[in-house]
Amino acid sequence: MTKVFFISENNIRDAWLIAIANVLYRGDDIKTEYDKPEDLPSKDATVLIEVKNPMSAPIIRKGKLLQIKSKFGNSYEVYGNLADTYLIGSIQSGYIEEVLEGINDHFLWESGVSFPYSYHDRIFHYSPFSVEDTVNKNYDINFVDSNFVNTHQKLIKAKKIKTTEDSIVWKLKNGVEFDLDKKISDQIGIEKIPIGVMNFPKINQIDYIIEKLKKSPHSRRAQAITWKPMIDPFHNDPPCLQRIWMRIKNKKLVMQTTWRSRDLFRAWEANVNGMVRIQKMVAEQLNVKIGSYIDFSNSLHIYGNTILEIKDILIRMRNKDDLPREVINLMD
Repeated sequence: MTKVFFISENNIRDAWLIAIANVLYRGDDIKTEYDKPEDLPSKDATVLIEVKNPMSAPIIRKGKLLQIKSKFGNSYEVYGNLADTYLIGSIQSGYIEEVLEGINDHFLWESGVSFPYSYHDRIFHYSPFSVEDTVNKNYDINFVDSNFVNTHQKLIKAKKIKTTEDSIVWKLKNGVEFDLDKKISDQIGIEKIPIGVMNFPKINQIDYIIEKLKKSPHSRRAQAITWKPMIDPFHNDPPCLQRIWMRIKNKKLVMQTTWRSRDLFRAWEANVNGMVRIQKMVAEQLNVKIGSYIDFSNSLHIYGNTILEIKDILIRMRNKDDLPREVINLMD
């Protein structure tokens, strides 16, 4: 059976450490596509993590609040564990700006092979298909069949189909009409359109969430997605984040995220630092406080080639009496 864990902690640091210990000592042994022959199998589990106060307990170093400066000149409080060098390195390299501001989105078209997607682009500029996607998959867009449109009951009920003495007309927006007694492709002058030449609308899903929750704070529909079914199955590196869901409860903004796959040791805390800043931004727009952050991963894993590094970190923290009791119990 797949190992499934639920972890509920007050802050990001303790949630990460307890998740590390559970996956490391209780998770399934599973090989991955990225392993070298000499690597240990990865440790893997399905994990739901609740962080009750996600922006509490920022890292304190030598009695002072730690501010990490990014390469773009901004300084940030960091939520997590100072021993997580991947967290610190991510903030320094501009991860917060990447998620919140899209400062690296230009690499989607300026880089040759790297940067296949960005969370900012998927969340703030979602489009089902983009020009760069033609590298991985192409489709032709065919015109709908006129006879099918003519008998479509939803269009008839909405009075989009108009019958005249000479023809049956399908009324679209801005005065565009098609004669359904003829093939639409004949009226356009071509049989099909390569999808790559289409400039699809780009949807700011965060704007939608804000407007939805302003009107209905209790709504179950305030969500954003990242997955592109037409292209991501053909990517070598599709996005791990799949969905963001928000709701106001007790005058606080609750945020939930769903991830298909996640490197617990080298990515989780950095990811969460980016996500809770989106939560904070939306909460400020809605004039409410930040509530809990809930994080669900289908596969939360620790790669085999990092297991020894993690164990060394836990041992050093234990020697400093700096571990939650649950972690120590799992280590014994």
